[in-house]
Amino acid sequence: MHSLTRFLAAVIGVIWAYLEPTIPYAILCVFAVLIDCLTAWRLNRRIKQKYPKAKTDGKLKSARMTKMISDLAIVWLCILLAVGVDEHLLGHFGGLHLGQYVAAIFVLCTAVSILENESSCNGSAWARAVQRIVTSKVSRHLDIDEDELEEIIHADTKKKKSRKSSSAEVPSASPAVECDDSAPAGSASEE
Repeated sequence: MHSLTRFLAAVIGVIWAYLEPTIPYAILCVFAVLIDCLTAWRLNRRIKQKYPKAKTDGKLKSARMTKMISDLAIVWLCILLAVGVDEHLLGHFGGLHLGQYVAAIFVLCTAVSILENESSCNGSAWARAVQRIVTSKVSRHLDIDEDELEEIIHADTKKKKSRKSSSAEVPSASPAVECDDSAPAGSASEE
């Protein structure tokens, strides 16, 4: 019994010694994913407010949480692999810090996702500037493809322009394609 306890303590010690250096990187990845979830929730709320008839309900989904947890597990395994390669295979280079690079790449990709979430369906000037660079996530949150969303928005824009021209106002063209802020609320059809 005493030798079994020692063996288990040794195994736990070896595992901890291998995992412990990667914990700060994993925590940063978790923090980035939590911010991404928060911004995705905020985007869902903006879409629900703009298009009340849309399929989105403005809530977080457990299926997406499962994907987030599995993605974090894969990233941590990649960080562990990179640290192992750095220490055991490429140790003669003096430490390349590959685990840090893997974590930095993941955090950078998550930061792009955060920018996509915050700039989608957002009428502010900075959001329109960012939307010229990144992809809009509105169609993904509405569960329709980009062409259907573009048709809905252009149909709403045409209706608004015809109303404005009938009242003798000069219509202004909206540069945004996704979640046009000039479109009336409730214009998305349920499909």
